[in-house]
Amino acid sequence: MNKFDFRNIEKVPGKCGGRAVIADTRIRVSLILSLYREGMTVEEIVQHYPHVRPADVHDALAYAYEHVDEIQADLDADDEAEVKKLYPGGRPAEAKTS
Repeated sequence: MNKFDFRNIEKVPGKCGGRAVIADTRIRVSLILSLYREGMTVEEIVQHYPHVRPADVHDALAYAYEHVDEIQADLDADDEAEVKKLYPGGRPAEAKTS
């Protein structure tokens, strides 16, 4: 079994919903994976986010591919229709009481 060191990736409760992010940023691993899947190169991602290093992007991609279910759940949670259900009109939906 391979052991990977994701030193540039962190999950902090209360930061981006506890999702995996590039350390010391609010840039989620799922965002990096989405950009990469859309055809951006590592260099283009770094140009778009100049405070991110190539090693950060590579670690994010490695983390995404080692934690497929977790990252897919993050991507699914970002689905626009789902977000609109949670935040209709840009505000959290009122909890229904019985």
